[in-house]
Amino acid sequence: MNVIGAGGIGSWIIHTLVRPARRFAQANDVNLLLRVYDSDKVDEANVHHQNFRISDVGKPKVDAVCEELAEFNQGKLALEPCEWDVRSDDDFEKADLTIVAVDSPFARDLVTKSAKSGKWSICSCAGDSYMFLTEDSPEHAISLVTNTSLEAASCQLPGAISEGKIESGNIAVAVMAQTWALRTLRAMSGDGNAKLPEPRAGSTILGTLGSMSGTGEVAE
Repeated sequence: MNVIGAGGIGSWIIHTLVRPARRFAQANDVNLLLRVYDSDKVDEANVHHQNFRISDVGKPKVDAVCEELAEFNQGKLALEPCEWDVRSDDDFEKADLTIVAVDSPFARDLVTKSAKSGKWSICSCAGDSYMFLTEDSPEHAISLVTNTSLEAASCQLPGAISEGKIESGNIAVAVMAQTWALRTLRAMSGDGNAKLPEPRAGSTILGTLGSMSGTGEVAE
C-alpha cells in the first residue's frame, strides 16, 4: 500500500491505519507493506494540526511518523519511509492500494493514470470542508482536484494557524481514507460484506455536502 503525503492529512491516515491494518494482516496471515512518501520536514507550524510531536521538528516527516510507530513495524506489517515527492511513475512502487494525501494536483493526476497505483483514493480539504474521491467518482469530480493549473494549497485556511482558528477537515477525510483502505483490504480478502465508504464532499460543520460517486449528485 502507498500513502503519498505525510502532512496535514497523511500523518493522521498513517496513525489511524497502522494498528487495525496490522491486526488485519495477523488475522488473515498476510504480509502488508505500507510505504509513506513525502520530502518535507516537520516545522514548528505543523505540530498544531498535524500528527507530529514538538520533538519531531526538523525531522523528515516520513521518518518522524514511522519512528513513532516503530513498535508496530514488525511481523506481518512493515512501514517504509520514502523521503521524496511523487512526481513521476518512477517515484513510487506498484501497490494494490494507493492513497493520495498530498496537496499536489500533479501527484493526484499521476496516480489516477498510473497502472502502478492499483485501487486509489484522493483526499483533499480546506478548513472544515473536505473531498474524498475514488475510482468510482465521475471524471468531472476528479478533475476538480487534478487540474494541474491549480496551485497547491494548505489544508488550513490562510491565517488559521497563526490566529488559533484551526479546523479539522483534514482529520475527517483521513478517517474516510482509513476506512476505505481497511474495507478494501477486507474485500480483497474475500469479505463480501465489506461495504466501502461512498466518495463525497463534506464538512465537519455542515455534514455531507454531496455525493462524489458516479451515481450521485456532485456538490457545486
